[in-house]
Amino acid sequence: MENSTAKTGQDRLGPILYTHGTKQNTKHICERGVSDNWTSILWEEIDSIFVDATELIPYGEGITVRVVSTKGDDISFTQEGFLKIRDEDKGDFFNLYEFIVSKVIDRQWSRLVRDIEEDKKVTFGPFSVFSSAICQEKFFGGYNSIGLNRITGCHFDNGELFIDFVDDKRRPKHKKLGLVSEIPNIHLVKALASSMARKNSRQ
Repeated sequence: MENSTAKTGQDRLGPILYTHGTKQNTKHICERGVSDNWTSILWEEIDSIFVDATELIPYGEGITVRVVSTKGDDISFTQEGFLKIRDEDKGDFFNLYEFIVSKVIDRQWSRLVRDIEEDKKVTFGPFSVFSSAICQEKFFGGYNSIGLNRITGCHFDNGELFIDFVDDKRRPKHKKLGLVSEIPNIHLVKALASSMARKNSRQ
């Protein structure tokens, strides 16, 4: 019988720091990456992180963090609750999410800043970021755009991401960018919005 550790590549990830899930569907946070019963992903191999909060049918709620590698492999961590997830469990789960993010954000942020400085298009699912603006494709063609120099932050409402900005007369506005569950690396979007807001507040 094939050794499950060799099968998943667990040995390359180092010591297990945290175990999540059921016995049949166990996920591990390790020193050098994440793994489940089928595969493993090193921190440097992570390309995208998706977050999704859902209502479970017929009752309950769930939160999922999905890690996708540069090769297309993915591992999902899920927390579910009967009627509602306990605050303690929700807190522990978001600590897990923040730990994963902490292992990749420096590398991802450096690449994002470099791409923006080189005027490359950086796509976040339903919208893209350029050197001077956030652009969202219109249904019938063309783009809606918001200058990076107008951004004052971002917020979430009913599972959707909104960018906060000021218009030509410096009046506060906000625009929906898309469902949180469809936006890869939303932690980078938050970091970018915060960075732009700080920069713009000094102007």
